[in-house]
Amino acid sequence: MKFYLKLDDNAEPSITVVCRKVTPMVKKIEGLCNTFDTEEELLYVYNDGEILPLELADVTCFFTKDGKVYVSVGDKEYVTKLRIKQVMEMVDDSFIKINQGCVAKANQIQRFTVSFGGAMNVVFKNGYSDYVSRRELSNIKRRFGL
Repeated sequence: MKFYLKLDDNAEPSITVVCRKVTPMVKKIEGLCNTFDTEEELLYVYNDGEILPLELADVTCFFTKDGKVYVSVGDKEYVTKLRIKQVMEMVDDSFIKINQGCVAKANQIQRFTVSFGGAMNVVFKNGYSDYVSRRELSNIKRRFGL
């Protein structure tokens, strides 16, 4: 069997299999290809003793509270075993770090509020709010053109 790899930043990932007949190995490769994208987009969370799969597309933000990392989806909050550093490695550019303990999905931000002291708060569409740290303020301003 031969393996070819072509790197192209503009192309959508695809796999082509050329073979004489469909074998169990070909079926296994097909199965891996069909589940690859969905596995990467799933996140497993805990809720009242249950383990639930969530799609990253549904997540509003990740935040820390009482030493645990929570996932906010709509008006519900779930616990995850991931750390914020692991979350940052897992998510794509649609998420942005708000402070040391909060990673937010940019399109879920409803508004920013600024206090007299210059501190900035972010309010999400689901009602959750958190502060923007001084360390991340320049990234936020650059990202949203503020």
